[in-house]
Amino acid sequence: MSIIDLSKTGDWLKHNQSDIALFFGFVLVAVIAFGAGRLSAPPIVRNPIVIQEPNATGSINIFGGVSQSVVDKAGEGVQNTASARGLFVGSKNSNLYHWPWCAPAKNIKPENQVWFQSEAQAQAAGYSPSSCIKSQAPAGYKSP
Repeated sequence: MSIIDLSKTGDWLKHNQSDIALFFGFVLVAVIAFGAGRLSAPPIVRNPIVIQEPNATGSINIFGGVSQSVVDKAGEGVQNTASARGLFVGSKNSNLYHWPWCAPAKNIKPENQVWFQSEAQAQAAGYSPSSCIKSQAPAGYKSP
């Protein structure tokens, strides 16, 4: 005596033969439709990542050399880069200097901003580093 009674299984298969064929027909049509859809889709274009050597100027540009072109009132294009103003910003009403993206630096009115090219220049002018200088420094930045 076996666990599976083959005569009952054979009878069930014969009795449900049309339903089984219909099921496998649907599965086959679905697989063919999926394959046809994949074949008709445009190929995926992957652009390679190109790593270039950094400039040999000896200076660190933490802004990645990104410049933004703006139009002044006369309609002429003006290049506006963060490095044109400086790397650090302080206020005429305070003795702290900040990164330009720090929250306290964003609250300084433009007429009160004092820009510095380096930390040494800011410290020579009597300014001290704010708490955001260490906490929000860009990757790889080392203070003097």
